Amino acid sequence: MIKAYLEIEEHLLDQLEEILYETAPHNWILYFNHSKNCTKLEGYFKDYNVAKEDFSKIVQTLNIKHVPSLLFENVDNENWRNAYKKHFHPWSKSNFHWVPIWCTDTYSVPEGHSMLYLDPGMAFGTGNHETTKLCLESIVDLDQKVPDQFKKCFLDVGCGSGILAITASILGFQEIDAIDNDPLAIKVSRENAQLNKTGNINFDTSDLNSLNTCKKYNFIFANIQADILQNNAEQLIKLLNKKAYLILSGILSSESENIKCYYEKIFRKGKYTFRYDNIIMNEWCLSRFQIG
Repeated sequence: MIKAYLEIEEHLLDQLEEILYETAPHNWILYFNHSKNCTKLEGYFKDYNVAKEDFSKIVQTLNIKHVPSLLFENVDNENWRNAYKKHFHPWSKSNFHWVPIWCTDTYSVPEGHSMLYLDPGMAFGTGNHETTKLCLESIVDLDQKVPDQFKKCFLDVGCGSGILAITASILGFQEIDAIDNDPLAIKVSRENAQLNKTGNINFDTSDLNSLNTCKKYNFIFANIQADILQNNAEQLIKLLNKKAYLILSGILSSESENIKCYYEKIFRKGKYTFRYDNIIMNEWCLSRFQIG
């Protein structure tokens, strides 16, 4: 096993972060090295050729003239398995805590608070990225807002590590479906659900087009890139119950107005009444619609 890495210039960070988000899951980690005051891109691969080929795909989408050189380092299998752990730390919203499984002996959760143990592996969805964090905070907010009898029929589209669906389950939401088109993500999601002893989530390797539109949901969370949200807008809206919430994330702030207008057009075409609000975190946006 080899580690491929390089230092990233500041002006490329936004581009690179967007590329990695849109291609997740993948072998790369983008992190800030506080001791050296620099940002690094780091990936783990079976051999040099695979690393170079994967990196070349990233470089092709970057707006740069000079291609930086990758550095390589041999690592043993145990170091590779644990490499991602140093980048993920516990965090909380209100009285809910998200705790990496390797921090269970060192992180103290106050009495009466809820927690989720997570081992993300290489699947997308640790809560560290703004798009996931915005969704998690929205779930906590909705839990405090909606009546218990309405907390059912929850759909997580592009579930990644399962963190959204599992959070909803721990908070008392019922009849939860979670889908992802990546079998590895579903495997990791099921392992995390078992870790947290949540048995009311149906994880499935699937995509939106294969969902039965006869089933309706009170809550739909779709944390995927903006172009997919737009291409599947009509399908998502067909899955909504009356008074349902549709939460869209994975949207850059610069894209949010286009997404809002596109969805509003479809809602009005279907003669839906709705309310809209959005939340900004750094350069990312969460859009929330509630059907009237």
